[in-house]
Amino acid sequence: MPVASANYQFFNLASALEYLGDSQGVRDMLPLLSKALARDVPEVAHLLEKGDALEAAALLHALKGFLPIFCYPALVEELVRIEKSCKTGPSPDAVLVYHRLASQLQGLGQEVAHYAAQTD
Repeated sequence: MPVASANYQFFNLASALEYLGDSQGVRDMLPLLSKALARDVPEVAHLLEKGDALEAAALLHALKGFLPIFCYPALVEELVRIEKSCKTGPSPDAVLVYHRLASQLQGLGQEVAHYAAQTD
């Protein structure tokens, strides 16, 4: 099966191939990643809006398990930074700080969907 040759801003295909061994391994994991992003990214925003930073941190921690496999280190570093800040409790600017990361995570989801469509 051919590998998509698109240049992605967030989806690091080389990293995914290294972690998972081959393109089939990557394709097998993409639905789990897509589902986690679609479910957790808006849920973290919702939790932060209602001031539940500790639950938001728990979801960010779970996402952190996927991200090093599928994206570039800068995105992982940003998630780790926000996760740590959430662990200290609610912050008035948490929603604004998370907004940028959420946009990037949504971009990752779009790139993953593009890759999956190209390799089906």
